[in-house]
Amino acid sequence: MNRFLSALVVSAVAAATSHAAPLKALIIDGQNNHDWKSTTPVIRRILETTGRFTVEVATSPAKGGDMAGFKPRFAGNDVLVSNYNGEPWSEETQKAFVAYVRGGGGFVTVHAANNSFPEWPEYNTMIGVGGWGGRTEKSGPYIRLRDGKFVNDTT
Repeated sequence: MNRFLSALVVSAVAAATSHAAPLKALIIDGQNNHDWKSTTPVIRRILETTGRFTVEVATSPAKGGDMAGFKPRFAGNDVLVSNYNGEPWSEETQKAFVAYVRGGGGFVTVHAANNSFPEWPEYNTMIGVGGWGGRTEKSGPYIRLRDGKFVNDTT
């Protein structure tokens, strides 16, 4: 009887999981020192192929464009995926982003997106370390894996 109940519970959980609504993901791109025009479609395809995500993309203006008008709709998404490394977002967009994450929204940086905003403390706190440009010892240590151990590197 215990095996039957265990099998029933496992089957019920599996059925519930397989019928869960897809998560809404928003990829943010538009500027990057890497080829975002090639990598964003790959990220999108990886997410959509799982069947677990619906994906939208918010593309910023090109470098030198009017960033004041770049206002992605963060609310309503389950996760934001940043493939962005460019000019600072407007204060309004930064505040909306911080509110989204503080409210429990998911956030993932992809590769160079950890370089995005060296002067934005909240962003760098969210990702753990960032802002390679202009980084000093006051930015905190790099965490490196050396000889199988994590070490703080303040150089």
